[in-house]
Amino acid sequence: MSTAYPAHFYDGLTSKPKEAFVRLREPDALEVEVSGSNGTNGDRFFWPLEHGGMEWERTVSTLRITFGEYPRRVIISRDKLFIATFVKHMQYAGRRGVYDRVLSLARKGPFFFLLGLIVLIVAGYFWVLPFTAERMALLLPLEVDRQIGNASFGSVMLGLDEDSARSVVLQRFGDELELTDKFDLRFHFVHSDQVNAFAMPGGDIVVFSGIVNGMEHHEQLAALLAHEATHVDERHSMRMMVRQMAGYLFLSMLLGDVNAVVAVLVENADNIRNMSYSRNLETDADQHGMERMAAAGVDPQGMVQLLELLEAETDEVPGALSFLSSHPLTEDRIAKAQANTTKNSGPFSTDPELERLFDSLKAK
Repeated sequence: MSTAYPAHFYDGLTSKPKEAFVRLREPDALEVEVSGSNGTNGDRFFWPLEHGGMEWERTVSTLRITFGEYPRRVIISRDKLFIATFVKHMQYAGRRGVYDRVLSLARKGPFFFLLGLIVLIVAGYFWVLPFTAERMALLLPLEVDRQIGNASFGSVMLGLDEDSARSVVLQRFGDELELTDKFDLRFHFVHSDQVNAFAMPGGDIVVFSGIVNGMEHHEQLAALLAHEATHVDERHSMRMMVRQMAGYLFLSMLLGDVNAVVAVLVENADNIRNMSYSRNLETDADQHGMERMAAAGVDPQGMVQLLELLEAETDEVPGALSFLSSHPLTEDRIAKAQANTTKNSGPFSTDPELERLFDSLKAK
């Protein structure tokens, strides 16, 4: 008679394990004897090892065998002798678990196994980790955006010629639109020939006179502010920062160096005006920006007009000085914006206050 080995049995109906004994029976069956309560005899049954509903996996110290559909019954054994006996039997039958297949691959081709492992690690570091980090950034409290924005805004504005009077007018224009309730948006008007604008984490939005001077309608300015407000509201800057520095941040958090994490985020926020957004984030900013415009009673066609203006400007303005250097204009972006106008239909009427404020910004 074959040797019986101790194990734990789960019947699939309750989470409480039962004491059991298992043994291999010829030709290909596993005998399971479940102990009864108070010393009484329990159930005894056989699991065909070649049955399609039988699966098994093992680690160094544990063997898990499952059988059946519902309820899915489970045997867990930590007996080293039984594990070795069972695994050897299944290997002869040509049915190996994942652990054993990987171990076999490593033994047969250690170089290729190591190479494959390195490829997986590198792929995870450069693709999986940034993708995951971008999603994880959304779990950070909104206060983190405000702290990073406030800490870096002063250095970002160094060397920029802000027009305080026009900033007040631009602030009134933005307040009229009521673009977000998550953050207090603060608008800044800067004298510069650069056709540019950018948004900081937490709510600071900087608009250059170069981009405003090319506008003909207040709806274009509303579109620009709605686009940048979406970057703030949807935390695009934070997501891109965390994505680009995912590897460094991961290592810093692994070492428990929280101060280094905050410091590097603040340092990289200084470069936010030159940070390039992904195609998806740009399309998202256009789409949600148009929704915000429609909610404020402004014709979303202004977004199409803004993009057409930028497309024309890009041939005349050096790339480093262009809004499009950090907000790339893809071929289908205008087409998507045009399609979105039908989803945000009016009627819309001209807002006299927005028009007056726009003319005031444009006045020499």
